[in-house]
Amino acid sequence: MNKSQVKTTNSLRFKIGLFYSLLALLNIIFFTVMIFENQSDLLLKNFQFQSENLANTILTDISSIGLSGKEDQNFELFRKTLKLYEIENFVIFDSEGIIQLAAGKEANQKGKSVSDKTKKKSKEVSSDKEGSLFKARYNLELNESDFTVDFLLPIKLLSGNENYLSASFNISSIQDRLKQLYIQVGYAVVWGIVFHVIFAILVYRAIFRRVGLLENASKKMESGELDSRVSWDFKSNDELDSLGRSFNNMAEEIQSKVTTITRLNDEINQELQIGKEVQELFLPSPKKYKKFKIGKIYRPMREVSGDLYQYFHFEEENYYGFFLADASGHGVSAALVTVVMAQSLQAIMKETHSPIEAINKLGEVIANRLQASFFATGVFVLFQESGSVKFVNAGHNAPFIVRPSTKEIRFIDSSGPPLGMGDDIVYSLESFPVLPGDKIILYTDGVVETPIKSGGLFGLDRFKEIVLDNIEKSNSEIVDSVMEILEKEHEEYKDDVTMIILDVPE
Repeated sequence: MNKSQVKTTNSLRFKIGLFYSLLALLNIIFFTVMIFENQSDLLLKNFQFQSENLANTILTDISSIGLSGKEDQNFELFRKTLKLYEIENFVIFDSEGIIQLAAGKEANQKGKSVSDKTKKKSKEVSSDKEGSLFKARYNLELNESDFTVDFLLPIKLLSGNENYLSASFNISSIQDRLKQLYIQVGYAVVWGIVFHVIFAILVYRAIFRRVGLLENASKKMESGELDSRVSWDFKSNDELDSLGRSFNNMAEEIQSKVTTITRLNDEINQELQIGKEVQELFLPSPKKYKKFKIGKIYRPMREVSGDLYQYFHFEEENYYGFFLADASGHGVSAALVTVVMAQSLQAIMKETHSPIEAINKLGEVIANRLQASFFATGVFVLFQESGSVKFVNAGHNAPFIVRPSTKEIRFIDSSGPPLGMGDDIVYSLESFPVLPGDKIILYTDGVVETPIKSGGLFGLDRFKEIVLDNIEKSNSEIVDSVMEILEKEHEEYKDDVTMIILDVPE
């Protein structure tokens, strides 16, 4: 069963229409049967009464006619008398069952024997020889299926012998009444159908037509046509008219609110776009750092990001520094924290070139200015002498160093809590041995904590595996490979994604 069939069978109109049709059918059948049964009983009783009455009338009319047993004038008068009652076919047989006289279609039966059943009936109505010419006894067999009567009575001939008249007749008035009954039942059925159809049309026009208009308008509203309204004459002033007016008022209010929200959203997006451009002004240019072969991805979850990276170079001290931070939260609030961090760190680095002192002061600034409402994780990487690299990790995701020749990996654990957790926290600077060509991978939690379609998170192991599989490629190509797989497998991004890969220079 396809969706359209399911929708049709679940339709309220379909269910009520089906129920109403079955109810109407049962109603018509019930009343038709009741009428037919009652009228049939009356017809049967009337048939019985008229049969008896007609039999007595025939008996009276033919009682004065004496038959000789031959086809003479008396027989002709006898035949004409029966014809007045629409009896044209009859036989007269003797006590032995031999047909003596016959008329109509039975004329060729003369001299033949009647059936045993008829002969037996004749014994039941036989009269005494000393009785009158006609006895009042007779036998009637009523055929209710076609309203015919099988009529049998004894007749005394002029010779004194007893014969029997066997004939069939029908009561035309009963048959006519039966035909009228069929016609009346037909009229009743037609009227019942017409009545229920008219009632169904009135119900449809009064209820379902307006319900259908409401349904169509609601679906248009659902699909985004906010100017959709229901339209009918609203003259009934009933519950559906009230519902229609309420729907239109609700639609007007929704359209007005959505228009206002859209306008405000456009204004906010414009402001966020400006904020994005301003935030990008704080991000450094990689031109002075070509020897590190930097590979980088900076992907805000929204227009502005809560991630921040900074590069520093002091020629007189042969000093290169790389800073990556992730502010708590998302969106505008986190972006404002990164602006504060960027401005503060740049001001601090003008006063001191010591990364450990810079990190300690930056933590104090965040704690004091933001009053512990926000915090940020951060990692500072320092290149100052060949053969080693120094790290300060303030609660950030552990960076790792990869040696391409052996695919050996070393993680740099945190050396203190996140920045802004307090103004009296002192961080330490740790040194690690490296060789030229080793790769340093810095990243935020948006990389490893992104949910994926298959369930769970992207994860550090998956990230590390992709890096190792592409370790012979350039840093930019490694970053692109990670992001290509992340884009394909992710279910949704719940945080900003930032990744920086550096080569240890010669």
